[in-house]
Amino acid sequence: MRSRDMKSSNRTIRTLKHDLRTTIEAMYLNPPAAQWRSQYSINSAVLELHRKLPGYRQTPLRPLSQKLCDQLQVKHIFLKDESDRFGLPAFKILGASWASYRVVTTALGISFISSFQDVKAAAANANMKLYAATVGNFGRAVSRMAMLMGVTANIYVPMDMVEKTKELFASESTQVVVVQGDYGLAVKSAAERAKETGRLVVQDTASPGYEEIPQIDQQLQEAAGKMPDLLIVPVGVGSLAQAVVAHYKHKQPPLVILTLEPDTAACLKTSLENGQETTIATGNTNMCGMNSGTVASLAWPYLRDGVDASITVTDNEADDALKQLIDMQISTGPCSAGTLAALVKACRQDQDTLHLKPDSVVVLLGTE
Repeated sequence: MRSRDMKSSNRTIRTLKHDLRTTIEAMYLNPPAAQWRSQYSINSAVLELHRKLPGYRQTPLRPLSQKLCDQLQVKHIFLKDESDRFGLPAFKILGASWASYRVVTTALGISFISSFQDVKAAAANANMKLYAATVGNFGRAVSRMAMLMGVTANIYVPMDMVEKTKELFASESTQVVVVQGDYGLAVKSAAERAKETGRLVVQDTASPGYEEIPQIDQQLQEAAGKMPDLLIVPVGVGSLAQAVVAHYKHKQPPLVILTLEPDTAACLKTSLENGQETTIATGNTNMCGMNSGTVASLAWPYLRDGVDASITVTDNEADDALKQLIDMQISTGPCSAGTLAALVKACRQDQDTLHLKPDSVVVLLGTE
């Protein structure tokens, strides 16, 4: 082969390698999202319900190190620490509480503003049971609500759920049903069984109610004196991300929203790239709270139109970020650490596209 041909061939190989790497690792960018606005209003009834729950309190906004801020060339990075909501290690009980409460009070024919004592009294002889599917924390949240309302719960889980997680349900006096398949099959099985038995179903794939997001605004005004410029939110089925988009894309000016998923369970990023909801097969990941192959039907329109960028991270990247957080004396889990991994990765790839500047404030939503 002539020298010119060899050089041309080498350039082609390098280009192919670069294109492949870009396809695998690059962020999905959605420029029209910057102009999209949500029609959003806070449901005061949801907030009132949350305040009735035992142990209600504001979760902390933790500043990350100045060294990290300097490395990433931003002013502040905060972690909104959702690792302890009503004794559970995730935000899930916010949506699960509202969904469960609405389902039960509707079935009992009593007011949405009834106290837990009144609900429990009304349910005493109703023989009610809640069915739900989970990869972990949503099921525990439904179980906790069932106990508070005096009803029982059957929780369907995928076969690859670790035993330690299954054991946690024992403390909630819940029956766990292991399906011979993934989370999608667990969702389908729970819904079918509830229909067959005439019982109530509460699913994470369609549960609004995360009305605590505005807390971040109040905390940031105190800590940084301004609204966030970038907010990074983890995605499983997308309910939390839906709440983030609904709230912040209602504001003027809106901030940039970056979603993250495990590279083995990127159902949202895949759906965004395909331009339609796309169910995928998932693999194993330490970030099990995000191990979902389907985006929630209620969340999809918000995420499709309002998410500015989407990125995936590997378990190794999340592990490295977790070590960084531990060094900062912040105790959390792999899903929360994934948000930091996503920030670091995004800054290396395309910091300008995310409009990050030396005076920018970044918020990581940390939840398991």
